[in-house]
Amino acid sequence: MSKRQRVIVTTVLLAAATASAQPAQPAPIGPGGVPIPPTDNTVATDGAPVDPPLDPNQMGQTETPQPPADPYAHSTEPTRKAVPRPQISMPEVLTTQTGWLLPAAVLYSRTSVDTGGGVTSDNRVGLGDVAEFGIATIDSVREKDSADDATVERIQPYVLASFRLGVQEGRLFDEQPGVTLGFRKSFERNHNDYKTQIAELTLIASKHLGKNTAVHVGGAFWDASVYGQFGETDADGKPKKTEVNFHDGENFKNQVRAFGGLEVTPLPNSQILVDLGWAPEFCYHCVDADKIKLRPTLSWGVRYRVAEFMNLEAGVRVPDIASANLLDAQIFGQMTFTSWALRRAVDSLK
Repeated sequence: MSKRQRVIVTTVLLAAATASAQPAQPAPIGPGGVPIPPTDNTVATDGAPVDPPLDPNQMGQTETPQPPADPYAHSTEPTRKAVPRPQISMPEVLTTQTGWLLPAAVLYSRTSVDTGGGVTSDNRVGLGDVAEFGIATIDSVREKDSADDATVERIQPYVLASFRLGVQEGRLFDEQPGVTLGFRKSFERNHNDYKTQIAELTLIASKHLGKNTAVHVGGAFWDASVYGQFGETDADGKPKKTEVNFHDGENFKNQVRAFGGLEVTPLPNSQILVDLGWAPEFCYHCVDADKIKLRPTLSWGVRYRVAEFMNLEAGVRVPDIASANLLDAQIFGQMTFTSWALRRAVDSLK
């Protein structure tokens, strides 16, 4: 044996001796302390290959399944909450105006029917918490042919446009009443060959007295006109048409009237209402001073708040309390709706 062969044999024997001197690896221990026999960790128990190979220390153990994680559990996005809306103070008692305005961009609609066959409507919108605009039809304007005529008819529908501005209650200082300056004017109405028109300027204050009572006090300046044939003739003896204006009278005090109302709330959603107002009456064949008069109107009734957006009202209206004619009184019913939809749309744009 050559020297080179002896060196190779010696190196192999030393490597074998070193490997045999290493301690044997203990077999993995399973449940109950029983050693787990060696297994090919590249193959699963059903014969399918495993990638990556199984860990011998985890063989025989089952892993408890975990529920899937909620991806929104730690979301910081704020939740949108509905903003509570305050209860609206109505712009009318039953038939007369109040010193309260509709909130900005709030819609108001009221429809009324009565036993006399009258149907009216009132539609408004609040403007910036300081004003409101509306279109309405009324049936309180009346007419008769002469002073001796016992029959008085209503001119309906009578269409008006209105604009009111003012300051809400408590806005400037504590205990400040709501004050509103309002103006409404009718479109020209042609009925029975006579053209009539009315206008009303009002100033009214409204104040809550405690939680369950409110009072309304105001004044109105009225004007009206009537155009038609009143039996007069021209120089040729032909019938002629003339116009008579309320403001042509000798005493303008006839155009000024006080009005008001009272609201009592005995229950959270129920109110008792009383108001006193005025309405024009035309007499076509009376003397000029009596062709246009203002008649006092008394109304009383209740308002029931069915929902946040709806109120039901019912009561009695006497068109002319000066005549003490209860047979002319009407029982009426009204339905009022309010909506914050436009207000929410405006707020979403800010």
